[in-house]
Amino acid sequence: MVPVLILLSCLGQPGAEASVQPTALELPKPHFHQQPGDPAWLVQTVQIHGHLGPVVVAGARFGMAGLRSVGAQGFFDVEVSCEGPFARPPQSCFLDGLQVGTGATLGKQSIHWKPADHVSVRVKNTRTGKTVELRPTARLLELVAFLRPPAKNAKTNEDDHEHKSEAAVEALSRKIAAMPDAEIVVVQ
Repeated sequence: MVPVLILLSCLGQPGAEASVQPTALELPKPHFHQQPGDPAWLVQTVQIHGHLGPVVVAGARFGMAGLRSVGAQGFFDVEVSCEGPFARPPQSCFLDGLQVGTGATLGKQSIHWKPADHVSVRVKNTRTGKTVELRPTARLLELVAFLRPPAKNAKTNEDDHEHKSEAAVEALSRKIAAMPDAEIVVVQ
């Protein structure tokens, strides 16, 4: 609030118009090496999340598959509830992807998460009441190992990104982005 007051007080000063120029707001700059073939939804996902990673891409794919399955437009006709090991990154990146893929957001309180060992997402069309449940395929769990439930007595389910090059992480992310829905998600 203070910067606005200062700006407004300067506008009444002689010569202030020349020294105080409104600037266009700029979005934050994500860490991303965009490729010519990247779909628009992938670019939007990275803009929201900040980087290209396989878990955020998987979340976006789940969200889009859920919307299609219930015939929802997204944003205002959808409720999403999910369960999974999303307490911290990289697993929690899945939630950012779900928000991008469905338009359900924490601010609108149309997406909810509950801790669980297994990934499960329910998408509901609030206009029709149609609901589906989505679960990852064995193939997706193979590609994104840290979405699997932790093994008994395992220390932690750490971020696999740290041990792979940025190029390898982006390649895996693009692979998941391009895979058919049936290889990523089971819709029930």
